[in-house]
Amino acid sequence: MAVRWHAAYREKVLLPDYRFASQHLAGYFLDAMLAHVKTVARLPDAHVQARQDEIRALQAALLRLHSEPLPPYAPELPDLYFAINRWLEAELGEAAVSFLRLGLSRNDLDMTVYKLCARELLLLLISYLARLRKLVLKQAAQHLETILIAQSHYQPAQPTTVAHYLSAMLSVLARDSARFWAAYERLDTCPLGAAALAGTSHPLNRTFTAELLGFSAPVANTYDAVASSDWQVELVAAGQTCAINLSRFVCDLLAWTGQGLFWLPDGLVQGSSIMPQKRNPVALEHARTSFSRAVGAAQMVIYSSHNIPYGDLNDFGPDIQGALQMLFVQFDGGLSLLAACLEEGVFRVAALTEAARQSYTTATELSDELTRRYGLSFQEAHRLVARLVARQEVQGRSLQLATPEDLVAVGGPQLTPDELHGALDPYEFIRRRRGLGGPAPEVVDDQLARARQELEHDLARLVEVHSRLRAARERLLAPGKEIPS
Repeated sequence: MAVRWHAAYREKVLLPDYRFASQHLAGYFLDAMLAHVKTVARLPDAHVQARQDEIRALQAALLRLHSEPLPPYAPELPDLYFAINRWLEAELGEAAVSFLRLGLSRNDLDMTVYKLCARELLLLLISYLARLRKLVLKQAAQHLETILIAQSHYQPAQPTTVAHYLSAMLSVLARDSARFWAAYERLDTCPLGAAALAGTSHPLNRTFTAELLGFSAPVANTYDAVASSDWQVELVAAGQTCAINLSRFVCDLLAWTGQGLFWLPDGLVQGSSIMPQKRNPVALEHARTSFSRAVGAAQMVIYSSHNIPYGDLNDFGPDIQGALQMLFVQFDGGLSLLAACLEEGVFRVAALTEAARQSYTTATELSDELTRRYGLSFQEAHRLVARLVARQEVQGRSLQLATPEDLVAVGGPQLTPDELHGALDPYEFIRRRRGLGGPAPEVVDDQLARARQELEHDLARLVEVHSRLRAARERLLAPGKEIPS
């Protein structure tokens, strides 16, 4: 019987949901329905076995819908599922379509569809992140000895290298990838067969259904299958963490473009309408905005899943699918822009070197040298070097231009010129830091080797997962080629 929906409900809920499902979820609906029908076809019931021709016709119709236009929106129907049902009944008759409806609820069907969609998007995100890691590795390998003055509290702190900084970012991105993989593992279970929440009295082989759809296993508890949303919250929480990490990376790149230390080509910058000299790094700005919007989309999912009862609900069902899609759209944009900037951007070695020469950031090593060679306590060495820095600043001279006499003048011992120069040279500062995780080139080279291994492992895992999913879908779509019992 047709339902006369209130205009507000139809226009603000049903129609937008139908459009979204038609654009983003239709293929997953058809796959999940086909998997369910193939599972029903294996039931031992006599009436099921006697009507295999109708069931095969139903499977063929679902396959055909993959390449045909979807049913148009019908104002009297609640969603895409019922629109597909109506189309199938017009094609095959109600009796044949009953094998689709047997033991199937929109609850388990919807959750399966949402997981199928999220699984594919999550794998795309992992692959985009892998591409970014590859580009960061390439830049790092080119700058093992390119000096960079790192900041602390927005102030010049200590010399390091571009490669050391990028190696740190690689560690962050590897952890982000690990979080996404962990979310994938917990997402990779199939709700189908759970029906409304208590399962069905028909002996559906839920393991078979899960294998048809490429899941590692069915969700073990039928209530859990339709009532839980933690897999979505975990996914967006990992995405939120990653977006925050990437936005901080972008902030540094933006600061370096403003200081002339990182250069972007014309295709990634924009001129000013009035100031001829301006080269605005708009690609990085838009990347930062994309990551901020990804954080916002994640919050939409988290808040929709908060403070609700445990059961099948629209809050974490259809109402947040747009937010999940938005999260991935923003990541796609931000990662694409950031990847382009890393692929075509250039760290300006001469400018970085000059900035290091003009800084006072080797003061720590001079303090260490006084402690190591002359037996001063670090506190006393710290006070002496602080006085030397103040003296050089008053005289308008960089710390690298200090002489042994300058140190003596502030109460320090008489160092040889070589000792003082070695302690104040930013390159020597870096070379002396050969401990685990330090910036010395040979140490960072080892860090990059480990990062390559981690990336290669993730890339191999992506290939394996995609191969398994592709094989599962080929079995799903190939009539008569099912997984053995």
